[in-house]
Amino acid sequence: MRHTLTSFLVTDQEEQTALMGAADEIARRWLEALRADRAVLSTVGVEEPLLMDAVPLVLDEILRATELDDRKIEHEKICSAAHYGRERARQHFDVRELVREYQLLREHIFLYLHEHHQQFAGRDVNKMLTIYARVGLAIDEAMRETINAYVEEQTGQLRHLSRTDSLTGLYNHRTFYERLDEELNRATRYDSPLSIVLIDLDNFKSVNDTNGHQFGDHLLVKCADWLRHELRQTDVICRYGGDEFGVILPETPSEDAHAMMRRLTVTFRKLGMQEGTPPSFGMSYGLSSHPEDNGTVMRLMQVADERLLLNKHQSSAAITFSGKKAVRMVSTPPVHHLS
Repeated sequence: MRHTLTSFLVTDQEEQTALMGAADEIARRWLEALRADRAVLSTVGVEEPLLMDAVPLVLDEILRATELDDRKIEHEKICSAAHYGRERARQHFDVRELVREYQLLREHIFLYLHEHHQQFAGRDVNKMLTIYARVGLAIDEAMRETINAYVEEQTGQLRHLSRTDSLTGLYNHRTFYERLDEELNRATRYDSPLSIVLIDLDNFKSVNDTNGHQFGDHLLVKCADWLRHELRQTDVICRYGGDEFGVILPETPSEDAHAMMRRLTVTFRKLGMQEGTPPSFGMSYGLSSHPEDNGTVMRLMQVADERLLLNKHQSSAAITFSGKKAVRMVSTPPVHHLS
């Protein structure tokens, strides 16, 4: 015979109503206790609990463990409920807070079960001990799954931060080399072209000196947005250095890469005028390609860097060489020349 919430037969609807009432009462007590606990420890405003949104669902699943029909505890449902409403925890994650919230939740669940033991098991002590054990397992499962999920998300966020530039959101210098190595290996394996471009913002120091560092940061963000907008989703864009950007162009031969940079030169002029940059501000680039430039990571970077330096110190009509063929390297003229 199935033993339910009460010591006598009840309908599923009555059982569900009783469970909901128990969950509401436990949640209320838990929230009051948690706010009181934090008020003692803090002299500033008390923040809402990390589990604020998840607790009603978690309690609903945990209290189902009081049903003694020999069914296994439904861990998947408990874990799913524990994942609910994690947006605030993503922003204010603290594993100690999370553990403390679950500790208080455990205390108030067992306190409620003790106060209402006759409702759950009558005078049958063994039945009540079984309920305690099942509920304890369900709580442990919920806490373990919640903490694991939050830690995994936090680790993912930290991994993302370690690979990106905090100002622009682009890949950083280290990730640029990692991705270039991956793309070069792929290009070599499948005998496909690959190009890289190093872009340098000419006289960027004058921007900071004339307009201040905040404007300089604003301009770097705008340049990053400009590159995202102009390039393909398959292209890899990085902030290579202070005022330098690196671009990896998979499946792109040298001729196409130069055509793309000529197009970008035109749109960069518009960006400079829109943002009101100083007259001396401009853009230069250096480009190298696989297989023309003896495709190793260091060789491609060396060639692109040499061409960038040459381009920065020559006029817009400067000629440099890419493999056997002479190509024109275009350096963006200062903005005040662009009428």
